[in-house]
Amino acid sequence: MAGVPNSRLLLLAAEGAHRQRTLQALEELGVSPQRVRFESRRPRAEYLKLYQQIDIGLDTLPANGHTTSLDSYFMGVPVVTLVGRTVEGRAGLSQLTNLGMPELIAWTDAEFVDMARGLAQDSSRLAQLRAGLRARMQASPLMDGVAFARNIEAAYRQMCGKWCTQTPALR
Repeated sequence: MAGVPNSRLLLLAAEGAHRQRTLQALEELGVSPQRVRFESRRPRAEYLKLYQQIDIGLDTLPANGHTTSLDSYFMGVPVVTLVGRTVEGRAGLSQLTNLGMPELIAWTDAEFVDMARGLAQDSSRLAQLRAGLRARMQASPLMDGVAFARNIEAAYRQMCGKWCTQTPALR
């Protein structure tokens, strides 16, 4: 945020002392508390309306967003991700790969910052990404339930067949 003038951070978080601790931690990093806004949880339709106030999503660390990131893409908000070392830290990699958007996948902290800053400062690129994101998601493997079911059924058949050929008959 320090490198993007007029940027703000919107965080969905329940009421509590953790909000103040978050503000203090961000302030120690040079982020003015006036640039941070908290919103409480709300019914789904109201939650989805919040995306109208967001230009770019920053994936969470060390565990990436899962449903939240998918909601973001569906609502036309691109998410910049940093690839983690664990399964839960690689969801953004999987999602953006399935969306055909490798340009939003960072492998280092510096890349993550540069990508987010660059996207925030390129309004025409951001507008182009946002305009086609829902359609891109709807056409992607992320929303192809039939193909997912076929693929998982095939994996189960393969695992079962392997188990059957490698396991002595139960007597």
